[in-house]
Amino acid sequence: MRADEDEPTAADDQKALPTEAQSAVPAETPDSVKIPYATRFSGVQSSQLKTLLKQVSQLVAFEGGPTDSEAALRRRANADMDRLHDVMASAGYYDAVVTYQIDKNFKPWRVLVDVKAGEPYLLKEAKVEPAEGTELPPGISFAPADLGLEMGTRAQAAMILDAETAMVSRCTENGYPLARSAGRETIIDKADNSMHVTYKLDAGPPAAFGVTTTTGLETIDQAYVNRRIKWAEGDLYDSRKVEATQKALVDSNLFSTVRVTPAESVGEDGRIAVKIELGERRQRSIGGGVYYDSSLGPGVRAFWEHRNLFGEGESLHLEGRFGMDQRSALAEFLRPDFLIPDLTLRSQFTLDSEETDAYDVRSATVFTGLVRKFDPVLTGGIGLEFQQAHVNDDTGTQDYTLFDMPIFLKRDDTDNLLDPTRGTRLGLTVTPYHSIDGTNLDYVGVRATASAYQRLTDSDRFVLAGYTNVGSLDGVSLGDLPRNLRLYAGGGGSVRGYGYQQAGPLDSSDNPRGGLSSLESGIELRTKITDTIGIVTFFEGGSVFDTHYPDLSEGLFWGTGAGVRYYTPIGPLRFDVAFPLDRRNSDDFFQFYISLGQAF
Repeated sequence: MRADEDEPTAADDQKALPTEAQSAVPAETPDSVKIPYATRFSGVQSSQLKTLLKQVSQLVAFEGGPTDSEAALRRRANADMDRLHDVMASAGYYDAVVTYQIDKNFKPWRVLVDVKAGEPYLLKEAKVEPAEGTELPPGISFAPADLGLEMGTRAQAAMILDAETAMVSRCTENGYPLARSAGRETIIDKADNSMHVTYKLDAGPPAAFGVTTTTGLETIDQAYVNRRIKWAEGDLYDSRKVEATQKALVDSNLFSTVRVTPAESVGEDGRIAVKIELGERRQRSIGGGVYYDSSLGPGVRAFWEHRNLFGEGESLHLEGRFGMDQRSALAEFLRPDFLIPDLTLRSQFTLDSEETDAYDVRSATVFTGLVRKFDPVLTGGIGLEFQQAHVNDDTGTQDYTLFDMPIFLKRDDTDNLLDPTRGTRLGLTVTPYHSIDGTNLDYVGVRATASAYQRLTDSDRFVLAGYTNVGSLDGVSLGDLPRNLRLYAGGGGSVRGYGYQQAGPLDSSDNPRGGLSSLESGIELRTKITDTIGIVTFFEGGSVFDTHYPDLSEGLFWGTGAGVRYYTPIGPLRFDVAFPLDRRNSDDFFQFYISLGQAF
């Protein structure tokens, strides 16, 4: 039996037969009565499939308000039967039977939808044939595995459609820019519950990249755009290079619109022209925000930014933060494509003032360095930094001047900066420090960070996240190290439940001592209730140690808590309450945090 429609369907799919509950409308229910109801599904084991059924169901969509009459409710339910059957067929259940009953013994009434899936249909054969009057391109394999198909698996519509897309992509990635699908033929064999698929391919002529033209530039130099084009004229056409070019232009944050498209035909010279259409966004922006931490109190942040200072994407960022105990001013300059593509020059000047239980510090820092993006997930850099500080603690005052050279490597394949739902983040920073004012401060700092994010279902409704951070300072004694240069744990970005820098040993005045090494680790379950509201529960532990490397025999300080997330277009707004499990007399009973973005 054949079906030449856009999605594989069986021509003789069974329609849901009306049950006795469908056939009669009780006379005692007048049409004028408003009837509230709730919809319940049974017979579906897969949570993903049940979600799809609910998404297309008009019964579910309108159950928030009562229906006008029982007859109207039945019309709505009858109309749902075909929709729900189509969902089951798209999942590979072509013999599914969907029925409903109305149970009026409940208030509100219940519409009970029963789904009998039947045996799934399995993919038995998939092949690619040339469209009429064309040939398959030589040297390109279209085996089922190359298209992401596995014989013997459930014949789901999404899988069949994805394979069709993969077929075209294999052409466009290998020199055939105008390749397209010319349709497909699906055969549903009810004798053995199998599906056979034949894809028709019109590959079009082969081509190399031709002339590239750019439109829409006003203040940005053409040279800046040229450095982000991933192909050279004459290279074999590859749609992946087109996509990478578009992503590079979008990631620059300089354009509001970016379109990179090949011409509709290949030239007589065997080349295809490419057009880059750009719309520049506003180059200046101003913004701000607020935050709150039980230990640090409230704070405000304001910034001004220019993203195209001299015409080639140079950015200048000015920022100020003002809190009860922390104040800072920052000026940062970035020069992309410094000397070579994907190499950024970063220069920064910072003034800081911080008052904590452990110390008070006033400092100035000057930094300049290079950051190289090796590929989409791997970034590394090296810099030179000069810092001068005046520190006051319970032992007196200390002034120091340091020269240091941070070297870092980061790998990040997560799907979102502020709200990752899958992937990992790994980081390693090694920083040699050298005193240039005669103090005994020659040492090396090392910090390693790791976090992972995993969806527990096919959607992002449940996400399990975890992290571990380790720090070490080697070559210096704890007594020689100013308190602001020591390592600490505790607070909203560390071990929640403890005050800022409080998850560690305290001195006789109950002030944090800091340490030469640190360890922090935690796990968090993130659950989305709606598209905009979510909840989290977390368990974290950490401490600092007098030794150069963490000594786990000394134990960790543990905390736990829960929070609410309000999801906005720029990231989740975080409200967390955390409790210390190893509470000391100096620790508060709980800590409260408000900020933008997930905790890690």
